[in-house]
Amino acid sequence: MNAERAGKVVVGFEALEHSRHTVRWAAFEAASRNQSLLIVRAIPVPLEQFTRIRLPSEAVEFEPLRTESETELDAMATECTQELPDLRVRTMMRIGHPAKILGEATEPEDLLVLGPPDQAQPWRILLGSTSAELVRTARTPVVVVRGERELRRITTNPREFTRVVVGVDGSRGSSRAVQFAYEFASRHGAELSALLSWNEIRKYAVSPAARRRLDQSQVHETCERVLAETVADWRERHPEVPLHSEVVTDQGAADALFSASEEADLLVVGSQGRGPIRSSLLGSVSYAVAHYARCPVAVVH
Repeated sequence: MNAERAGKVVVGFEALEHSRHTVRWAAFEAASRNQSLLIVRAIPVPLEQFTRIRLPSEAVEFEPLRTESETELDAMATECTQELPDLRVRTMMRIGHPAKILGEATEPEDLLVLGPPDQAQPWRILLGSTSAELVRTARTPVVVVRGERELRRITTNPREFTRVVVGVDGSRGSSRAVQFAYEFASRHGAELSALLSWNEIRKYAVSPAARRRLDQSQVHETCERVLAETVADWRERHPEVPLHSEVVTDQGAADALFSASEEADLLVVGSQGRGPIRSSLLGSVSYAVAHYARCPVAVVH
């Protein structure tokens, strides 16, 4: 095995079947990066799941739950090392607010891997979930593992990635997303599709006066120029990655990315676009695709 790279892959774990698939995705990604894997089991204080109150973890005794959780965590780590013998796996269990625990377990050079936001319970929709909170607040790239197609892939051939899609809007956030997408596609031998929606850039990349003068062909040319400039540097660094560029002028970025996610193995977006409310939750493209895309989503901060 090559020398281990700086950084690690951190994955949140619950004793649920979809969470096991998430950990398995993270384990194979850590192996592909020559990094270690940290599996984190964060046990929320019961009252915290219904309120925003944060209780000291010492305030409640969880010894039976702690013992059971440690057993499940050790079993998950064993599964990973049996399948990937060269992978260095560590575990951590804490009682408290899961998003806080996972956030504190990561450094900027790490990758954080999570299961999909839980939309089955009304209080989750109102208060948010661990995945939704960390998509907004993490200081490192976050991958949300989701989608029935991904479930089939990871249970049959977890090493095979064929298509990565990256959303582009000309912002700094999308430039970082392009870097992440190129490096991922290169590492996994996948093709890359770079997608740009005119609706996403028209308010910020072109002045109102210029917009009024643009006809449809000029709109397309403007979009192609922004897309080409955004990918140029990383395309030159990774000539081995086949690139397909697509400009969409008749639908918003979220809808275009939802459509692209149907046949993608990974969808990559920046955490913030050009909008003035940079930490906005509702209406954010990254928030929308992390919740509803049909494949795993990487949100790059």
